Amino acid sequence: MFHVVDDTDSVREVVIAMLKHHGYETISFGCPKDYISFVSSPGFSKPIAVFTDVTMPAMTGYEMMAIVSELRSELRFVVMTAEPEIRSEHATKACMYLAKPFTLASLLKVVGSLIQCHASSPSDEHGCSSVDNRQQFPIENWSCPHRCEDCSSDCS
Repeated sequence: MFHVVDDTDSVREVVIAMLKHHGYETISFGCPKDYISFVSSPGFSKPIAVFTDVTMPAMTGYEMMAIVSELRSELRFVVMTAEPEIRSEHATKACMYLAKPFTLASLLKVVGSLIQCHASSPSDEHGCSSVDNRQQFPIENWSCPHRCEDCSSDCS
């Protein structure tokens, strides 16, 4: 299961359709505050990852990730953004980055890596640092926020 948080209906619907077409269950939210409420609710079910936009009214995706991470530190985030760069203070908040507009192939490549991370023990073999569009953003010294501190593995 994946969660999608994006205030733009068309983007959210395309991501959901792509994921559902390939057999993945999704839950979507048009507002980060609604997602935060859901994360705190008894009906919450942990996703493989949360795909989130950055620029949204009332709260940015980064602000939402910070709040949600306080509640559920184990959640993985994929940032979907058309912003040309990621500020250094936000560079390590997400597991992966997708530049908008993205292709079905790039989305599925990210999903495949996330599923490997979810299904197995931490391993550099998942290639998280090279599977997404991170090269398009000037992000230096990135490491997976779920990286094991005692090992060299991404995607715990």
